[in-house]
Amino acid sequence: MQQAFDGVVVRVRVERWCAAARAAAGLPLHFNGGGHQVRDFVHVDDIAEGALRALTDSTADRRTVNIGTGRPTTIRTVADLVSRHFPGTRVVETPMPPGDPLGGCAGTTLMQRLLGWQPTITIEDGVARYVRWMKYTPAALPGWLRQEAGQRA
Repeated sequence: MQQAFDGVVVRVRVERWCAAARAAAGLPLHFNGGGHQVRDFVHVDDIAEGALRALTDSTADRRTVNIGTGRPTTIRTVADLVSRHFPGTRVVETPMPPGDPLGGCAGTTLMQRLLGWQPTITIEDGVARYVRWMKYTPAALPGWLRQEAGQRA
């Protein structure tokens, strides 16, 4: 998704990782290719903060600024963090789908130089916040996931 605001382009890439939701529904977590792929997981609050800084800082005008942590985190690490909150979560190893990228992380040097800022919410804290929200907001579990788990929608 890409949006332009007065000369500043904001591109948002949303990973559809729903390990916590699957674990909350009692479903197994799937590791495609062992879960060794890496991503740069950034909490939504940090994405919002970084985007606002980029939109309001004149040094970022007409520049492409990656908002990220700059730290690669494996899918397996995220699943392990989620599993700590949902003991007994099963893991199913599946083959790596053709074309599934091994991943990467954002280059954040320009972000830090222009905005004088970097994300503050760690992956551990981000997962814990999301799990806490899932537990206090059970209606947030999507109906299709409830159906897959055999729960009442």
